[in-house]
Amino acid sequence: MTKPPITSTTAHTAKFRLVWEDPAGPAQPTNQFAVALGVPNASGRPDSIYLTMGILEPPLLFGSDEEIVERLAESGHKLPVKPLGRFVLTRDRIQELIKILESAAEIYDEAQGEQP
Repeated sequence: MTKPPITSTTAHTAKFRLVWEDPAGPAQPTNQFAVALGVPNASGRPDSIYLTMGILEPPLLFGSDEEIVERLAESGHKLPVKPLGRFVLTRDRIQELIKILESAAEIYDEAQGEQP
């Protein structure tokens, strides 16, 4: 006979130190961003925010003006964005990300001797 699982109604707190592992591979440049809201929950609010990051590389256009126009027409005048990563974040995590990016931008500007 198996025993039922033990459950606890007491809240426990503990402190941990986060240790980031080295990312695998080189850093990927990103210059395109897309955001979509998640599926609404029972209250009608989106349950999350989907963030997709990608890279748009300029097309390599060479040849005569007519050849370039022809190549652009063949592509349907579309430039492909290569997705590099897709992330699902809660509203609270989006706010954390905004604060981190704002802080990084300030540090960057200060290092460049610029004022925002």
